[in-house]
Amino acid sequence: MLSLAMFLNESVAESPFIVPVAGCAMVLGIVLATVWAGNRKNELRSRERLECIARGMTPPPTEEELALQQTRPAGSLARRRANIRLTGVVLLASGVGLALFFIALASVLQERDVLCGAAVGLIPLAIGTGFLIDTRIQTGEIEEAQASAAGLEPLK
Repeated sequence: MLSLAMFLNESVAESPFIVPVAGCAMVLGIVLATVWAGNRKNELRSRERLECIARGMTPPPTEEELALQQTRPAGSLARRRANIRLTGVVLLASGVGLALFFIALASVLQERDVLCGAAVGLIPLAIGTGFLIDTRIQTGEIEEAQASAAGLEPLK
């Protein structure tokens, strides 16, 4: 019986599957430990809140309440519009730059297939154009809101 146990231990140790199996077992263990720790944390937080309520005290704020308290107030509409416009200009310029880079690379290497890379520049170019269109739309909406607040007809 002892020799059978030694044979099994030696064959398991020499198996090529020991590393993948151990890796999967480790990942499974980490996931289970994380889930258990999260549940335990929630349980302790709930118990603490219930004890505070039972004593007539205000319970400590939850993580969500703390996050809402610590967020920065929303900036002005003009600042948001300026940030969107800046993002649009940067994306537009990077799209044009990528396209020009691949065109220059194709002319240096004398390889026509490299021109396919210039199409990559169309992605940031299109996104930047969308941001600039959005800025234009927001500007129009803000002007309409200001005109209606002042009792004037918006310019078209």
